[in-house]
Amino acid sequence: MVFAVNENLSKRINSLRFLLIVFVVIIHSSISAEYFAQRNIETVIPVYLENVQKFLGIITAIAVPLFFLFSAYFLYFKEQKYIFIMKKKCRTILLPYFLWHILIIGFYIVVSTIPLTKIFYTPEKPILSWGFFDWMKAFFGDYSIKNNLINSPFVYQFWFLRDLFILNIFFIGIKKLVDKFPLGTFVLFFILWTNNIKIYFVSPEALIFFSLGYYIVKYNIGIENIDHIKIIDLSVIYGITIIMEYFLLNSMSMLHKLNIIIGCIFFLKISQYFLDNIKLYQILTQLEKYQFIVYAIHGIIISQLIKIYVRIIPLKGAFIVLFSYFLMILFTVIISLIFGILFKNLLPKTYGIFIGGR
Repeated sequence: MVFAVNENLSKRINSLRFLLIVFVVIIHSSISAEYFAQRNIETVIPVYLENVQKFLGIITAIAVPLFFLFSAYFLYFKEQKYIFIMKKKCRTILLPYFLWHILIIGFYIVVSTIPLTKIFYTPEKPILSWGFFDWMKAFFGDYSIKNNLINSPFVYQFWFLRDLFILNIFFIGIKKLVDKFPLGTFVLFFILWTNNIKIYFVSPEALIFFSLGYYIVKYNIGIENIDHIKIIDLSVIYGITIIMEYFLLNSMSMLHKLNIIIGCIFFLKISQYFLDNIKLYQILTQLEKYQFIVYAIHGIIISQLIKIYVRIIPLKGAFIVLFSYFLMILFTVIISLIFGILFKNLLPKTYGIFIGGR
């Protein structure tokens, strides 16, 4: 049986992917006095920069949840055999996961041994002296840390791929659980997420939004349900909840979860405007081809830019806002795109393997 996703919905999702990756870059570009203190650098982060980061953090928080939702939706929409699915996921998720870890860990080994660059990389424990458990933590994360909801691997943004692969392993079990206890399963997953209750193998956020992908398929919830909402009404509600979270987050943490839900709906709604603007849609679809590359290498670029920056420009005043934050985000995206374009043109077959055949 052949299944076809609604063409309009598919295009709208594609139009959002690169924007969501930029949101991920913004999230990981956040800087704080604590960040520099851990690196023995004394600085004072201006209050206005903290406020800007806080505001953007509210909006960009939708990125990862939507990626989990999209992945699960396409997975459940096409009813395929388990073995076929897992073979595909090994190629599209697991193989790139290990290849990028090997590549980036290898990069750090090289730069930590070259006199000119080793001053920019001072790990607590040199990679060449790692033991078995150090390598396990590097590739899979440190699950012994009880207080962290996300135990990141060495390439920290790849926690998403790790959790996504684990959820794919259990996608049939999640489906059967939802089919048998639809309301109870949703309530359970929702409670885990809203209360930040740690699950040993995956983040509660990954679990709830991945399962929501199946709920959408199961109950045939179309994009039309969102399109019926007036943009002005949705914008006003979203604006109010953003302001409320900005000022009341410490006393009402539930607002953050509410804003993620409303934000997901809002961006799915405005994605139609991306399609209506032909030039904008063409640009977004071209950029979307390199979204995995930006995702894979943006972390290492950000860390190197910060290390170079703190040795060149004083950490005070407007310089932090103009360079360390906004320009750093821009440079990270541009450098990632240039790397992706060169990689694709010089080594097309290798490039295809590293991006999972996307």
